[in-house]
Amino acid sequence: MKNFNNITRYLVFTIIIATIAFWNCKKKEETQIIKRSIRSDIDIYLVPNKYNLLETNKTEIFKPVAHFNKSQLVSLLKPYKRKLEDLQTSNALSYLEKDDIIAMKVEGTSHSTIHPYDQDIPILFYGKWFQTGEYKDVIHLAHIVPTIAQILKIRNPNGIETTPIKNILKTQEDSIPEIIVTIVIDQGGKQVYDVHSDIPKTIQNLFKESAYFPNAQVGHIDSHTAAGHASIGTGSYTGKHGIIGNTKFHWKNNQLIEQNIYINEKGEIDTSNLKVETLADVLDYELGNEVEVISQAHAMRASIGMAGHGSYLFKDSYVKGDQDFVYWIANQSNKWETDPRFYSIHRIVAKYDPYRNYKREYPRGKYDLRLRYKADFNKYWYYIMSTPAQAKMESKLFMEMIQQVIIKKKKHKDQLTDLAYLNLKSFDKAGHLFGWESLEARETFLEIDKQIGIILEFLKKNYGDNFILVLTADHGCAPLPEISGGKRLKIETVFKEVNSLLPQESDESIIDYMTINQISLDKKVMLKHNITDKDVIQKIKNIEVDGKAFFKKVYSKFDLF
Repeated sequence: MKNFNNITRYLVFTIIIATIAFWNCKKKEETQIIKRSIRSDIDIYLVPNKYNLLETNKTEIFKPVAHFNKSQLVSLLKPYKRKLEDLQTSNALSYLEKDDIIAMKVEGTSHSTIHPYDQDIPILFYGKWFQTGEYKDVIHLAHIVPTIAQILKIRNPNGIETTPIKNILKTQEDSIPEIIVTIVIDQGGKQVYDVHSDIPKTIQNLFKESAYFPNAQVGHIDSHTAAGHASIGTGSYTGKHGIIGNTKFHWKNNQLIEQNIYINEKGEIDTSNLKVETLADVLDYELGNEVEVISQAHAMRASIGMAGHGSYLFKDSYVKGDQDFVYWIANQSNKWETDPRFYSIHRIVAKYDPYRNYKREYPRGKYDLRLRYKADFNKYWYYIMSTPAQAKMESKLFMEMIQQVIIKKKKHKDQLTDLAYLNLKSFDKAGHLFGWESLEARETFLEIDKQIGIILEFLKKNYGDNFILVLTADHGCAPLPEISGGKRLKIETVFKEVNSLLPQESDESIIDYMTINQISLDKKVMLKHNITDKDVIQKIKNIEVDGKAFFKKVYSKFDLF
């Protein structure tokens, strides 16, 4: 009996030690993500409790009806210890069920945090330069550039913070690819492949035929489009390349002011926000601007982040490239555009009009939207960008650009490596609106998988085996709060709570600016009113939603060292 008690004590002790070690490891992983994102002007880092969303008032504009397969929704609810009854009894959801399809109103979701659902992504390298296999290593978006640079035998960009993944490279393969194509499925995190596991047949085949990293991560915060694409382009993390989020938020005249990345205070495009070189910048310079660079994305912040500076000569670099083909869809006109000071746009792009494409693909409308006038198109822009038709159009344009700019000019056989980047945004739009768990997102994901297959066959036809395909995502996304039970908090609330430390008559702001998860404090205002960092941190920690703390952790930059 005594021996039994000793064994029991030993087992309990072992379990306790293992549990402590596990949580210490998780905490270390959490802080490492933040440490890789450290900047001198950021004072506080926010970690919401799991599934909680920090967002802007913009989300209130969209309250679409999302659809779900009933049995799948039941399975989705289980990990959150929730049931269908929780949804059925919520008046806000307007829950309807018909033929095993559930419809309910949702307020969308977002991404930005260090949590696995935002961080976990797939990365694969396809081509004869790589040892095929599934690799368990945890790599980041920033590992892509040095790995490609190793194959191209060129120097790394000046901000590089990672090393090549040498164990996947074939040492006997000494040739240079004619083109490297990088495709980013926006918001295509690992959970998408779990929930819609029967969908991505093309991509699943690519997993088997490539050097595939199922444990890859974004590796930085904020886990946003701008930041992710900049890491894909530069091989550095947010603290180094300078693109720390999509937007900087300021507080002025008691209201929230948004300043989008790559836009200066005059409203002009400013590529100097990207502080370091991209692979495209370096390759252009090394090969005398003889290579072609194509970067196509829905959003400017993605297109510039991948391609780089074009003909703009930025501080701390001697690289001056030419006007690469870098283009995106303008928010105002809903047409493809570029900045002609630094980049080019091909004439063929004009025929790929999102509005005409939507009308052609959905003459009777989609999502119960019947758009008769272009003004309607502007109003429901988010919906239209989320459709399978948009993914199909962007894929066609991308292939025609390669055809016109490279193949037609016989540059696909000139022994100089061209770079082509494609961001497929429609899944991100569907995920934000309806949730990545929804049937709407599923339909768009199906089309994206199909288009990746078409692009792959296009490359094989024109390049044989002399190309590299890199496939990844810029970030994942939180589950719908309607499903997870997560809470929502407006950024405005953070500003108001922190600024409540000021005298009531003050029109100043303690926060100079913030992204979703990072805060830069105005030290002059704090000194004037005798406010400390600890005061600010405590205010943020005290924020509650429905009687529960919204934030899991609020880090001072001094906590991280």
